[in-house]
Amino acid sequence: MFSISDAQKITDTVLRQQVEQHPRAQEILRAFLYPYDAPDHDFLFVNGAVHQTGTDDIQTLIAGRTPVLAVGSNRAPVQLARKFAPPNHQDPVPVTFGWMAGHDIVYSAHITGYGALPATLAPSPGTTVRVAVTWLTPTQLSHMHSTESVPDHYNYSQIDGALITLDCGVTPDRVGSYQSVAGHCFDREETFALIDIAGRNRRFPAKSQWDMLCHVARRSGHAPSPSLILQLIDDPQLRQKIMSHYLKR
Repeated sequence: MFSISDAQKITDTVLRQQVEQHPRAQEILRAFLYPYDAPDHDFLFVNGAVHQTGTDDIQTLIAGRTPVLAVGSNRAPVQLARKFAPPNHQDPVPVTFGWMAGHDIVYSAHITGYGALPATLAPSPGTTVRVAVTWLTPTQLSHMHSTESVPDHYNYSQIDGALITLDCGVTPDRVGSYQSVAGHCFDREETFALIDIAGRNRRFPAKSQWDMLCHVARRSGHAPSPSLILQLIDDPQLRQKIMSHYLKR
């Protein structure tokens, strides 16, 4: 899914070299590069490929499907390819983009099995954040629930579609949303936005994935490094231990 060339996206020269030279570089990149690159326009994901769609096509493509917010990696083709790969999943996935009022996309207070801190939605009066909406068939929605570990890591609910202004002009009545069970508060009740997601009038400080991994590592007495990321991937108990002081509040 990732190649050594993707390490060029890491701005820290020393860190980039450490990753490039590591035998498990792809796994480290999967954690470091979250929430992954995504087009900033509507597209149709079909058989692993991205096809740009016109406004006139949208109504036909989304007919009969359920709109579901994609606030983190679910808006990215690399993640859609992981979750909806043929031959098990043949149906296309339409993805539309827009802006959501009164909210921000922030880091969840838990670590995934692949070593990243994932995204969740948080109220933020006065903020407008860039969001994506995936339009899913019943089968795709059921599968998405399983990939989001509902209800262990995320709860699924419906939110008011009027909060979202899509570029294509469609206004859904309700939109599905995955909300982190662990919440989004870290030390001193701090909340951190994802710097890789565009936002206007943010109330929360924005950090990169690496900055957040460093933050939680240091606060739990660990030295941040690519090796620590691999330990987090390999050891569920270590993931729980590092995050336990956030989850117990």
